[in-house]
Formats: sequence, C-alpha cells, structure tokens
Amino acid sequence: MRLLAITAGLIFVGLPLKAHDVVLISGGPALRSFEKYKKASHDKYWGNFIDSALTRAEELKKDLKPGDEIVWLVFRPSYVSRTNEDQTEYLKLIEERGAKIGLSPTYFDNKTQLFTLLRRDGSKEKPRICRLEYFGHSNKKCWMFDYSNRVDGGALEPLVVHVDDLEKISGSSFTPHAECVSYGCHSGEEFSQRWRMIVGRPMVGAVGKTDYSEGGMPKLSNGKEGSWVY
Repeated sequence: MRLLAITAGLIFVGLPLKAHDVVLISGGPALRSFEKYKKASHDKYWGNFIDSALTRAEELKKDLKPGDEIVWLVFRPSYVSRTNEDQTEYLKLIEERGAKIGLSPTYFDNKTQLFTLLRRDGSKEKPRICRLEYFGHSNKKCWMFDYSNRVDGGALEPLVVHVDDLEKISGSSFTPHAECVSYGCHSGEEFSQRWRMIVGRPMVGAVGKTDYSEGGMPKLSNGKEGSWVY
C-alpha cells in the first residue's frame, strides 16, 4: 500500500500544472488637439496606460505560477491617431518597451476583438484567465478605449465596453478564484458591481477619479473622498 501511495504521488508530481493567463488591458490616450485647452486636460503624456501596465507586469511576474503567462492587450487605433498627431511612432515604442521585460503587445481595434481575445475554454491554446486588470479611461458604466480621440469627450459604439456588453464576457473564461481590477475613473461606482453580477468574478474599482500623471501605477485623485471597492 505504501509503495502504491508513493507511486501515485510520483505520477501526480510528474503531471504538468494547469497554466493560466494574467491579462492586462491598455486603453488608448486622448488627442492633445482635443484636450490642450481644457481645464482638466487628459493625457499630456501619451504613455499613461502603457507604462502603468508594464509596471504592473513587472510586479506580477515575481508571483507567476509555473506555466502562467502575462497577456498584454493594447487598443491600437488611439496610438495610431496619436502617432499621426505627434509624428512619433508610438506602436514601435510600445513594442520596444514591452520587449525590455519580455512582453509583446497583442493589439485589438474594437470591443468585438477584445471579447474574442477574452473567450477561453481552458485548453492549452486558450488557457483560462486567473487575473485581469484594465488601465485606461472609464466612467461608472463604461471602459472607454478611445476617450477624446476620434470624438471629443464622447465615445462611438465600438470604442467602449458598456455594462450592457458584459454578458458577452463569460465567467467560464476565468478561473473560479480569478481576481479583476479596473484602474479607470469611477469603475467602482457601478461597473465593478455589474461585472461581478454578470461575469461572476469580483472586480476592484475606484470610487472617484484615478490619476496616472505621476507615472507607474495610478493613484486615487480624490484624496479622502476616493476609495477602492468591490
């Protein structure tokens, strides 16, 4: 019996661990031609949502389990628009910065492509998601990939994930104890709660605004009035 137990244990140890993905999503910057005359001017620096995601990736790499990978999804159209405005090849810069820490961006152009990228069946090709974090503009009802870029202060239908779109994201794409965070403004005022109800996984979000202006990870900009909530 003891030999059988030891043999079974060795077989179990020899089995490959089930791999999962950590998904980081970078939304896009505003155009300065829309923003520069506003009192509350957004995205003076083009790379707010790139640098924050890469900072977070470096933090998370320390705690990855064997076989787990970081998948970095980047909303391409906004960086193309900002490239044309600033005459700087931002996609090339994004790829170079990612390469420094061993990450390659996977670009998406609309929410339909994003939903496809988030659709997982637990196979080797499409491992389930154990963590998802969003860096970008938002309000209490939407992730806004293209804030003040194609349209000033608004958002066209393909450029946002609205709370009514969340039914297109399946909870079965996530591990049972997956952790999710939205670092956009106001996400904790409705989006996080609807995510938990529909997707079935908790999401941390901000009550109030978040501030990326100091670089690295965003901070709450409302002082004592702001908070992180589920």
